[in-house]
Amino acid sequence: MAMSKVTDVIADLPVAVKVAGGVVLTGAVLAGVVRGIKACRSGRKEYPRDTIVIHQIGRGPYVPSLTCYAIKLETYFRMEGIPYQVEHSLSRRSKKTGKIPFLEYNGEEIPDSEFILEFLSKEKNFDLNKGLTPEQIGIGRAFQKMFEENTYWCLAADRYVLDETNGVWKNYKIPSLLALFLKRGLRKRFYEQGVLRHTPEEIRHILSTDLKALSYFLGSKKFLFGDKACKFDCSIFGILAEMKWASFGGFSLSVIKEYPNLCDYCERMKEAFWPDWEEIIQKDCTK
Repeated sequence: MAMSKVTDVIADLPVAVKVAGGVVLTGAVLAGVVRGIKACRSGRKEYPRDTIVIHQIGRGPYVPSLTCYAIKLETYFRMEGIPYQVEHSLSRRSKKTGKIPFLEYNGEEIPDSEFILEFLSKEKNFDLNKGLTPEQIGIGRAFQKMFEENTYWCLAADRYVLDETNGVWKNYKIPSLLALFLKRGLRKRFYEQGVLRHTPEEIRHILSTDLKALSYFLGSKKFLFGDKACKFDCSIFGILAEMKWASFGGFSLSVIKEYPNLCDYCERMKEAFWPDWEEIIQKDCTK
């Protein structure tokens, strides 16, 4: 999700570059990005009928994907034993929303992780809330939306804008000058969203308060609602995994460490559904 915003800013760069005086290095990098996008879009694969294909931004480092929504989807498929295939690209995004990850299924594109699960539950006839009571569904939905619509933005602001080490940009091998332009564009977008209307200290506090609420509810339970994980665990794990293992130089790691039961929860989810984690997090992994 955040990467779609990053690539949106890249698309806007020519005007910014002109205003800045036509920086040669930035222009060269931009040209390479554009060529890569065109090359990517020119070759589309054909898949056997009824194949679930998830398009996301690539593996590693530290986590199976730097987008939490891809981790959410893959964890759910692994939890339920649903066969799927992953395609990796930094540039290919959904035609409908311009975002990633998205589903490709029998020639149809479905964006948004939640709509993807709802679509597949109808196509494959499985119950997304199997074994949950109405009360648990309500609680799970509330925690999911808190994390995806609030906690996520604190994490994204920390990782992509506030982190002074530029760790995530170095991971993508983005030149420092180009990273400066991208961060400037994202700062504006995050301000419009609302999260960057707060100070870094306030954002850290919001993040910690969200995690405290989850920590209180989880307590000593193995998963959200007991000994068996559910769809809501997959959503929450996707975001917590980014905080625990891929905060780069930001404050998110120090925040999650304040809640040992959430760190243990991450380890349980990882052990239960990602036995191949160490193999998967390699950046050259195509699995």
